[in-house]
Amino acid sequence: MHWLSDPLREWAEDLLSERSLNKYGLVKAAPVREKWAEHLSGTHNWQYLLWDVLMLQAWCEEWA
Repeated sequence: MHWLSDPLREWAEDLLSERSLNKYGLVKAAPVREKWAEHLSGTHNWQYLLWDVLMLQAWCEEWA
């Protein structure tokens, strides 16, 4: 869980921002932002779900 909250947090925050999530329209921003907030607060560990969204967003940034 720490790898997403600490060393990669700035990168993840950028890709999981509402602006970035809405840019491609492949996922709904509100549920992802909710999961991200829960993950950061430590109430839930959403690292695998968030990683999938991050990879999708990173792919879109590179190739779309």
